[in-house]
Amino acid sequence: MNALATPHATPCSRWRRPRVARLARLAVLSLYAAACLLPLVWIGATSLRTSTGVYAAGLSLWVDRPQWGNYIAFWQSADVPRSVGISVALTAASLAAVLLSTSMTAYAIARARFPGRRLLIGALWSTVLLPAEMLVIPTFHVNRALGLIGGWRSVAAVLLVMTAGGQAFNIVLLAAHFRGVTRDLYDAAALDGAGFVRTYWTVAMPMVRPGLVTCGLFIFMGVWNAYLIPLVYLGQQRGHQTLTVALVQFSRRAQTAYHLLAAGQVIAILPVVVVFAAMQRHLVRGLVESARQRGR
Repeated sequence: MNALATPHATPCSRWRRPRVARLARLAVLSLYAAACLLPLVWIGATSLRTSTGVYAAGLSLWVDRPQWGNYIAFWQSADVPRSVGISVALTAASLAAVLLSTSMTAYAIARARFPGRRLLIGALWSTVLLPAEMLVIPTFHVNRALGLIGGWRSVAAVLLVMTAGGQAFNIVLLAAHFRGVTRDLYDAAALDGAGFVRTYWTVAMPMVRPGLVTCGLFIFMGVWNAYLIPLVYLGQQRGHQTLTVALVQFSRRAQTAYHLLAAGQVIAILPVVVVFAAMQRHLVRGLVESARQRGR
């Protein structure tokens, strides 16, 4: 009987092991997700409490009487509409400038063959190793020499710095996507009389859309959440501050109004969460395709 029962037990054990492994991975990932979401949920709960309720609640996530007026109070006292407008304009301009410049450079690197091409790629990668803090003072002196300090000129200086800072990684990422475009498409465009620039715009760009979406998401999150560069140029420019800088300036004026500060943090985080949740599938697809092309 034991000899006959053994073959029937083996497939069952083989089926249970993958299932247990999947459940273990699911449990670990669930714990990790809960640990990541807990601070965000706590900030959301704090934004709906009163000033005294913040201290009484501690780490509790339950809110008895939500104070939705906290968002209105922060919106009015921190000049949020103007700050949001500046953040949106700066993010949109940086997004367009970085995508255009990096895609053109990546296309040239992927298609053209010229002396020093590998040296150029290595130089681009070396810039990633430089901490951004090391470039704050040099870039500030350059912008001051250009007369880009004060008022809206400081916003233009932030745009230049953010555009220059988003080059290396996006160029390497998009170059991998451009190399994945089949040579037959380029040859067909050449037979139709398309030049180098026209082939870039009408043939190559639509084919690397996942890579553009991936770069766009990174640029959006980087510029929208940027703090150091906008603080250096816009910290003293009242009326021309981004949302992150306005939030910090408000915290200095209302140091104990944690419920209003939490409401401001929710307002600043919400666009990033919405955009990332909506475009997450495209982000993963772009990264996977880029890694696949670099591995060839």
